[in-house]
Amino acid sequence: MRVSSIGKGFRLTSLPKSRFCEHLSNDDDQSFSCRQRIYVTCPHCQRSLCLYHINEHQIIIRTLFDSLVNRLNEYRYELTVTLRIPPNSQTLVNNCLDEFKNVIIPYVQRTCCQNDVKQEDINRIQIFIDKMSTIIQHIQFYWDNVNKEEIKRSKNSDVSGSFARGAESTRVRDRPVGEIF
Repeated sequence: MRVSSIGKGFRLTSLPKSRFCEHLSNDDDQSFSCRQRIYVTCPHCQRSLCLYHINEHQIIIRTLFDSLVNRLNEYRYELTVTLRIPPNSQTLVNNCLDEFKNVIIPYVQRTCCQNDVKQEDINRIQIFIDKMSTIIQHIQFYWDNVNKEEIKRSKNSDVSGSFARGAESTRVRDRPVGEIF
């Protein structure tokens, strides 16, 4: 605190606060903050971080971004290779794959080349992942229902077929011993 003599009396004014690194660590359930002076602002989240923590933070963000890109690739593989697309979903899947090819891939490539992953980049990729995941779940739900219906029909035909065979064999046994067919 500093005493100021401006005006009629003395008043207390606070000294300019020295800013510290905004990194918080959770080691052994005890949260503490770094006391290093600020060096840079994170382009991802706009936190002020010391050099040590900005590097650590960027590695975490980059790892998160890479895992999202990997998940995108896995979903694309499912939609193009693994899943059998029902006819009523083909247009939706084609539109999604076109968007992936024409919008998302160039966006990810630009982001990687700039080496500057921001929260909005992560959010945009996450939104598209959610969209792909919803389409995949819809397709899987469709095929699960189709398979259940086929199993149900199969059981019904087996039951009615075995009932007919059982009735036929019963008729043969019900005939008197000396009777000819």
